[in-house]
Amino acid sequence: MTGDKTFFTATMADLLSKQGRYEEAARIYRYLLEQDPRRTDLSSCLDDVVAKLSENERNWEDITGTIEEWVRLIIAQRMLGCISRLGQTPIGKGLSQLERK
Repeated sequence: MTGDKTFFTATMADLLSKQGRYEEAARIYRYLLEQDPRRTDLSSCLDDVVAKLSENERNWEDITGTIEEWVRLIIAQRMLGCISRLGQTPIGKGLSQLERK
């Protein structure tokens, strides 16, 4: 959304905000406020979008922790699968017989 500012309108910024594209919406609101700083409605909308941006960042931090935990669990599951398959090999069967003695 650089260069041509034809679609830099309050309507487009509102639409982008509703789609969760807060960075783009903020860019348009800032541009519009540069053109007419007296527009308190645009200033209010920009404040709302900026608040949603910081909320989005916090949500990503939460999601990142969850993804890290999933990856750890997937790795652990694969390791257990490898260990289980090892027990089914002739060497693994021989080791289990030794343990029983």
